[in-house]
Amino acid sequence: MIPSFVVKKIWAALIPIAFVFISYAPAMCNGFVWDDTALILRDPLIRSWRLIPEGFNHFLFVDATASDFYRPIQRLSYTIDYAAFAFRPGPYHLTSVVWHSLAAVALLFFAEEFLLSFGIERRRSGFIALGATLVWAIHPVQSAAVVYVSGLADPLAATFGFVGLFFMLRALHMLGSRKLLLFIASGAALLLSALSKESGLIFPVIGLTFFLWRRNWADLWKLIAVTAFVAASYFSLRAGAEHNPAPRLSPPPPLLVRPIIVARAVAEYAGLIVFPLNLHMDRDVETQPTGFNEASLARAAWRELQTLLGLILIAAFFYWMIRARKRSPAVFISLLFALIAYLPVSGVVALNATAAEHWIYLPSAFFFLAVALEIAALKEKLTARRLAISSVMTAVLALWFVFLGSRTFVRTFDWKDQRTFLERTIAHGGDSARMLINLAGLELTEGKLEDAAVHLHAALQKKPDQPLAVINLAAVALKQNDFKLARQLITRATKMPLVDAEAYEYLAILENKENGKVDLIRMRLAARTGPPHWSIEKRYIQLLDQTDGTPAAINELLSCLQRQWYRAESWKLLSDLHAKLGHSTQAAKARAQARAFDVHLSESKLEN
Repeated sequence: MIPSFVVKKIWAALIPIAFVFISYAPAMCNGFVWDDTALILRDPLIRSWRLIPEGFNHFLFVDATASDFYRPIQRLSYTIDYAAFAFRPGPYHLTSVVWHSLAAVALLFFAEEFLLSFGIERRRSGFIALGATLVWAIHPVQSAAVVYVSGLADPLAATFGFVGLFFMLRALHMLGSRKLLLFIASGAALLLSALSKESGLIFPVIGLTFFLWRRNWADLWKLIAVTAFVAASYFSLRAGAEHNPAPRLSPPPPLLVRPIIVARAVAEYAGLIVFPLNLHMDRDVETQPTGFNEASLARAAWRELQTLLGLILIAAFFYWMIRARKRSPAVFISLLFALIAYLPVSGVVALNATAAEHWIYLPSAFFFLAVALEIAALKEKLTARRLAISSVMTAVLALWFVFLGSRTFVRTFDWKDQRTFLERTIAHGGDSARMLINLAGLELTEGKLEDAAVHLHAALQKKPDQPLAVINLAAVALKQNDFKLARQLITRATKMPLVDAEAYEYLAILENKENGKVDLIRMRLAARTGPPHWSIEKRYIQLLDQTDGTPAAINELLSCLQRQWYRAESWKLLSDLHAKLGHSTQAAKARAQARAFDVHLSESKLEN
């Protein structure tokens, strides 16, 4: 017979799971958007289980603009999804929702164990932990990490991280081999967290902070060993992976400006937590002046007010911490954990943005736990005094909870497809140059050249030297047969390292359009410029096949396969080229390699 406490744990776990699935139900009908194209549709390393070890040797965005994200567990999850469902988006969204619900369950178990360690009665600990977990789980600010398939790294890291902390806390009550096994299990979970996302490295720091605060010197050395194991394993794997540094399109904010960004980010996140109505990707808290017009001056004035509000909130936060240190140690430690988790994304360190909703995925968990503790204490006092305000407070919290769930449900529709996602992001305030370029790219693929040009010019107004805007404008000019403008833009793009390879390819296309000549030299230059670029390389090989002959194309492709042997599409192309020459044996071998590196590459597809 199952023990009663296990049954209670199961029922407690089912509650956040149910609320998560209800709140995020529409997400399962959404498609792939934005970075999903690069991480799923174009990543050759997710196509076969045979490539799982190789996935640990590469950062994310293999066939896209290079990144600094080393997240092999995220790629492993996509590999499993691809093996089961190929490119059907629904199951990928289901996976994200499942991992978020598991993260909620892990947070629930950790939070309850954490509160018990402060001597809080078990029933009370369970209710407080459940309340904090439910708010965190359905809060719409988490939607960017759940509805967005590419945001999977956050739920993965949180799940393994909270499990690791839970094992740590359980180890406090064990002796001998059980204690050791729990520390080993904690180390394994924390390593998986770090390999899911860089924020996973925060969890060992949180564990060390807790043990230091408790002055548990007897177990501290074990946790130090666990932390050393996680750090050594993670950084050795990361250092050995193939990595092209991510390009920086704009300089980082000066050191003197960063305190201002920190203050504004705090105010921005505070608004999102309390009243998450205006949600969108590509948030920016820097002042972006567009001249001395009334609208620009008004935006700048609001940013200054946001700075002031942020400073007040920072002061209030530290005042709260100081007051809680002796009055409520559990609140103090929860706030301290939130601060530790928040600092890396606070703006103190220059990242690829100044603010992002999914950055507070982890810090908000500890913050909500602190708030839940304070609300529980306040409600207990009010109930003891038989004040009617206790009932009013309960009603307000219930209404806020319903609002959060409803807002999350509605928010999922913003990610329905690429156009919906881009247009709603821009309409709600995320009108960055990057978003405008992405929308222009969509218009370009649909043949809406004038609309694409409008968006690209708007992007250049925001970022005058944005390489992707320049090269896409050149593509528009080429399609419109405006060769003079195309040459000007392409020549400008050849001096921009991010798009110089594409610029050389466009020069070859321009030469062909103007004079009918095939410019193999420029195509070769495009294929050799910068990091490996398979789409350009593929077009160069196909051009070689059409001009210099198939043997030259095969030699070029074999050279490419020496560098990137894992690409099924390359082996398929090699098979086609050998078959064209009548090399049946070589074609069969290449075909077998293609099938080995893509579990969904059927014989019929290979023959087409």
